[in-house]
Amino acid sequence: MYKRLILKRGKKKSYRRFLKGKLRNLAKYKHILTFLEKRERFAVTTIILTSGVLTIQLIWQDVRFYLVLFLAFISYLLTAWSLKEDIKSNEWILLFILPVFFTASVSLFYFLLPPRWIIRLTTTTMFALGTYAILLVENIYNVAVERSIQLLRAAQSVGLLVSLAVIFLTSNIIYSLRLPFWANMLIMTIISFFLAMQSLWSVNLEKHFNKELYLYSLIIAVGVGELSMALSFWPIENASFSLFLSASYYSLVGVVQQHILERLFINVIREYIIVFILTFILAFVITKWG
Repeated sequence: MYKRLILKRGKKKSYRRFLKGKLRNLAKYKHILTFLEKRERFAVTTIILTSGVLTIQLIWQDVRFYLVLFLAFISYLLTAWSLKEDIKSNEWILLFILPVFFTASVSLFYFLLPPRWIIRLTTTTMFALGTYAILLVENIYNVAVERSIQLLRAAQSVGLLVSLAVIFLTSNIIYSLRLPFWANMLIMTIISFFLAMQSLWSVNLEKHFNKELYLYSLIIAVGVGELSMALSFWPIENASFSLFLSASYYSLVGVVQQHILERLFINVIREYIIVFILTFILAFVITKWG
């Protein structure tokens, strides 16, 4: 009996030593993860996501779509790790819209490109640059919530540019699938709503959601969605469809942003209307009606 007790105590001690060893290893990994500077974390995140986007194109087609969803989820986690300082309340949603949507849109757009290495490498390089730029933009937003920063206006411009790229890519993907008009409207409305939320939130960077943010985002989303529904009946090309929706999103978001800033003057409205009309004329002329 005494020997059995000694054996049990020995097993408990060995088990405790095993747990201590595992905890030490975890502490080392945690130290490595927290030791990296923010720019280094941005670089690691960019490398991992870029490798994932390139790898998806080289595996079986049956599982590519599921891997795109998984990679989009990974982009959320990696962005959270990269920006882990001072993320609060609504930032857990708004700071991650661009990284997730950009990763998913580029990964899906890859399927429409010819399977040539020069195109793959070019697109991958552009994705890497875009991902790193997005991380810098989100970092500026994260800091600017607490204090004013001079780079905020530049970050807003880059953020809007990336949002336009996401609108262009996603609308191109959706239109190439030849979905029903109501499906085009529904998908573009949802995507535009989240992107508009991020674009409008970046104007004042408020710490909490408000009714105006929801309302203005919904107006922009419905406008883009209805336009995509109308264009579904046109014999329009993919590029023209995507360009017109992107220009429409740019005009709507620009007008609302200037309204929020209380700078909505006649000349500002005129500029956005001119952009919309010129893009409409271009899409109308390019469309093959015969």
